[in-house]
Amino acid sequence: MHTQTQHTQTKSLVWSGYAVFIWSIVYMLPHLYWALGGTIGEGLLKPDIVQHIHFDLINGIASVFLTVAGIIGLAFIYWSKGRFSSYLWLFIAWAGCSLAASHGIYGIVYRILQISGVVGLESGSFDIHEDAFVLWDLVLFEPWFLIEGILFGLLGYCFLKNARSRKFWLAACMIGIIVGLVTGIMGVRFA
Repeated sequence: MHTQTQHTQTKSLVWSGYAVFIWSIVYMLPHLYWALGGTIGEGLLKPDIVQHIHFDLINGIASVFLTVAGIIGLAFIYWSKGRFSSYLWLFIAWAGCSLAASHGIYGIVYRILQISGVVGLESGSFDIHEDAFVLWDLVLFEPWFLIEGILFGLLGYCFLKNARSRKFWLAACMIGIIVGLVTGIMGVRFA
């Protein structure tokens, strides 16, 4: 029975590590494309961002961060043998979970409030023809952050072996997400 539980945890760790890797790399690809000067898909973004002088640089930096996030997923599988490295990877996964999930939750709620007219846009009230980027944020970009955060949380959970550690992990992730949401409400955005 003990061997079966350990084997299941190992399978779930491998699955969650590869899920973080694949999810991050798939999202990195359009950023890399835009960083290299590609223009397809720019209509999904806020026009001010696309016209920003540093648009290519911003996407290049995002590509590096997303690649590193993917590698972290693999690190949990292949490079987490020592005690120090285990704690380091768990801290990074906790930060990734907290930042990405809170960013996604905040962004989804904020975009819903903008569409419903509770919160105004720079151009005034929401107009589907002028503000399509708000819908794309709501259905594509912000959910990506939320899922990335969930995957990092799941990765840390699967890495831990006993129930007490897992409960502590879930509590720490929830607190991190709440802190991220509070800072978002206060106007501090990390991502």
